[in-house]
Amino acid sequence: MTLLKSKILWVLAVVLLFSGSAFAYTPHAPNIHGNVLNNSLSGYKHINLRKIKNKKLIIVNFWATWCPPCRAEIGDLNAFYKNNKKNVLIIGLNVNTTLTGVKSFLQKFDGGIDYPVIHANIIDIENYGGITFIPQSFFIRNGKIIFHWQGPLNNEMLSEIKNKMGF
Repeated sequence: MTLLKSKILWVLAVVLLFSGSAFAYTPHAPNIHGNVLNNSLSGYKHINLRKIKNKKLIIVNFWATWCPPCRAEIGDLNAFYKNNKKNVLIIGLNVNTTLTGVKSFLQKFDGGIDYPVIHANIIDIENYGGITFIPQSFFIRNGKIIFHWQGPLNNEMLSEIKNKMGF
């Protein structure tokens, strides 16, 4: 399948998912809390998902430093976050086995990661379905998961989601 065809199919899926009353609200999104590893750049010291009230959309993105598609999506996630901080919070949940590798990656990553990154624990991973594939993102609105995506996100996808959500 060509790249253009896959993008068209993805946009069609998003349009169908978000059109009309297609929002499939679930019970409350599982809480995520932890110390932010890039607090000087993100401006957050600690994240507690239950206490975040002023955002129209929260994206919980499970990723790892050793995952090429995860690293590839960081630039698009970063740009989207910078342009939409008023309405969006992206939380990067890193699933590396050790914290040392994550901290090293954050220090060396070109340009930095502006959205808060925390180290996922086994409870976070299990509460979100036992993450076995990365990258994987959960889109949360009003405390409920409204959309789930497996695979890397890009500018076009994020823009379409923003437009469909009306902000």
